Formats: sequence, C-alpha cells, structure tokens
Amino acid sequence: MSYQQPYNPAEPGGYGQGDPYAPQDPYAQPYPTQDPYAQPYQAQDPYAQQVTPYVAGAYGQQPEHPQSQTVLILGIVGIFTGVCAFVAWYMGGQAKKEIEAGAPYQWGGNLKTGYLLGKVFSIITIVVVVLYVLIYAIIFAAILAS
Repeated sequence: MSYQQPYNPAEPGGYGQGDPYAPQDPYAQPYPTQDPYAQPYQAQDPYAQQVTPYVAGAYGQQPEHPQSQTVLILGIVGIFTGVCAFVAWYMGGQAKKEIEAGAPYQWGGNLKTGYLLGKVFSIITIVVVVLYVLIYAIIFAAILAS
C-alpha cells in the first residue's frame, strides 16, 4: 500500500485556490471597479421624444374588439339570469358583423367566448320557459278537467 501526501493548497496544482490563511495585500482591490460588460455612458437629451412603436399584440395579433370584455361578462352573468344571456348574444352578434365587415379586430378570445355563452344560455332559457309553460298548461288543464 502506498502512502499519499495530504492536500496542501499552497502547492502549485492544488486546485488553484492558494492558502486562505495567507496574509493579503491591504491595497489590493477586492472587486473590479467597473463592470466589464457595462455599456459606455451616453448622455441623453431629457427633452427628446421617446418613440415607442404601436404593437397590436404578440406575434402580430389583432387587438380585441372594444366590447369583448362586456360580452364575456354578460355571457357569464347570463348563466344565472336569462336576460343577460340574450344581451350577450345580441352584442356579440353585432361585433361579429363589424369584424366580418372589415373592422380590424380579432374574433377569438373573450368576444367569441361571451357570444357562445350568451347563445347557449339563451337557448337553454327558451327551452326552460317553454317547459314551464307546458307544465303549467298541463296542470291547468288537469284542474279544469276535474
């Protein structure tokens, strides 16, 4: 069995760390004074206009219709109240016609979701009202027959 010498950090090749307990130079700068990756300072005119290009959306998407949020909210509220569902269906249909006529808005997103919610829950409201009328008509007819 061979005997190995213990690790000595001060020796060359000792992982390049050096002796951590060796006296340090008091005048050495511990950190660089300037970031080597920093950009050189450029004076800016405080009165210059900042030009920011208008971007409709990420990846060139068209903006949403101004009423899309309203249609979505009315469609969601229409789940609980039938009148709001009809309003969402109507407003969504009007916005859809504007977009088909060439308005620079997208059809997807909140507008389409609110429109579909309004349409579905309007139809459900119509079916429920028809069923109520039929049930009450049957009950009324049974009362009159007896």
